[in-house]
Amino acid sequence: MPSKMLRNGGKGLILALFALWTVIPIWMVVMTSFKKQKDIFTVPVKWTFQPTFDNYAKAFSNGDFGLYFLNSGAVAIVSSLLSVGLGTLCAYGLTSFGLKRSRAITNFFMLGKLVPAVTMLLPMFVLLQSVGLLGTYVGPILAHTAVNLPFVVWLAISFIKDLPKELEQSALIDGCTRMQAFRKIIFPIILPGVVAAAILSMQYSWNELVFSMQLTDMDTYTLPVGISRFVGSVSVDWGKSSAAATITMLPIIIIGFFIQKHLAEGTTGGAVKG
Repeated sequence: MPSKMLRNGGKGLILALFALWTVIPIWMVVMTSFKKQKDIFTVPVKWTFQPTFDNYAKAFSNGDFGLYFLNSGAVAIVSSLLSVGLGTLCAYGLTSFGLKRSRAITNFFMLGKLVPAVTMLLPMFVLLQSVGLLGTYVGPILAHTAVNLPFVVWLAISFIKDLPKELEQSALIDGCTRMQAFRKIIFPIILPGVVAAAILSMQYSWNELVFSMQLTDMDTYTLPVGISRFVGSVSVDWGKSSAAATITMLPIIIIGFFIQKHLAEGTTGGAVKG
């Protein structure tokens, strides 16, 4: 019993330290967003202060933050839908059509997660520039879709492989086409995994900076690019950047809070048979 209690206590301590390591920086950003300029640079740090919403007002009025918010929403939603739509269909084809080299193709897709995403930046930049789409929404949407697609394929394959083959065969015998069998039988069953893939894809797209910075212009900047504009060559506007970061974090935190149970089921369900 003492050794078991010691192990449990050690695990609890590690989890508590990890939680503090994660939460404290977020808490500091949120606190800074409500501070006046003089309170931000006070040493030692002031834990009690008179909160103000000036940083949020300035972020929206001076930084075109409302536009960046809409841009991020459009890019994240469209790229997530493309990743999930193409990824689930690809996974279904690789698992159900009896392709001779399906395993090799699957492994090829996984290379997309092993190669640094930034290596796609230069060819993507040249391609979009050559067709006149640089600075549009198309750039970050295609880039985010390319990065998320291998993960979606991998996750969907793990779900579809665990489904009994008799389900699809029964649908085909009853007169369904392959697409009808996928839409009416397969897709509803793997829906938790699809939702998990969509949320994780949207999270990546919402927070991504490098592609969004290089492939967009002032009219199509996303939230991470908007936050980076508060960082000057000499100084940083900590108040407005903290307010902008808090606004950026809030939608993902709220979504994650409400769907965390379904997200856990979606990411682990494919690993359990039956």
